[in-house]
Amino acid sequence: MRAMFGIGLVTLAAAACDSAPRLETRTFPLQYIEANTAQGIIEPYVFRDRASGPGVMSFTENTVTIRETSDNLEKIARVLAEFDVPSPWVRLHFQLIEADGSGPADPRIADLESELRNLFRYEGYRLVAEAVVSGAARSQVEQAIGGDIRSAEGYMLGVDIGEIRTIGESGYVALNVHLRSPYGAGLATRINARTGQTLVLGNARLREGSGTMILAVRPEFAKQ
Repeated sequence: MRAMFGIGLVTLAAAACDSAPRLETRTFPLQYIEANTAQGIIEPYVFRDRASGPGVMSFTENTVTIRETSDNLEKIARVLAEFDVPSPWVRLHFQLIEADGSGPADPRIADLESELRNLFRYEGYRLVAEAVVSGAARSQVEQAIGGDIRSAEGYMLGVDIGEIRTIGESGYVALNVHLRSPYGAGLATRINARTGQTLVLGNARLREGSGTMILAVRPEFAKQ
């Protein structure tokens, strides 16, 4: 009986060894995303609580080293290839337009005038100023438009760029836009704007003696 019991223990031990996963170690460079972002993406593929051969993950500033099964390492490689990419940038073309009563049509905003007439009831519109700003997701930009902010003509344009989503060749960008005059008056809005389309953001009377000012924007994807 003792001999038979000993053989059983050896058999069970061999079976346990066979069931342990075969682990490999691989180091992945991080080019565009930070280590804490990569950890959240990779975590589901690293089985730290595996009873036999737990997965292991460690980070430096620009690398992640993982000990896991070959299949899981391949999954991690595909996930990092999808997410460790440059953040898209957008170029924002702003137009500041004055609704100034009757007058000849302004050819510089001919493509926008029909939309303005659908939204408002003013007689005429003229382009006052333009500004182009660029930035990545979660960035902030400020720029004078229409002249120096200290002058009688200038305004300050501020833009908070939020999430940028790509859908094929187009996409959406979340914007928090505010425009103010030297006298404190201004307009502010939050929008999700589609790239390649001009969107009217709002209107306000920003200074005494001027007409109502209308702000429009057209976002486009841009290279860094």
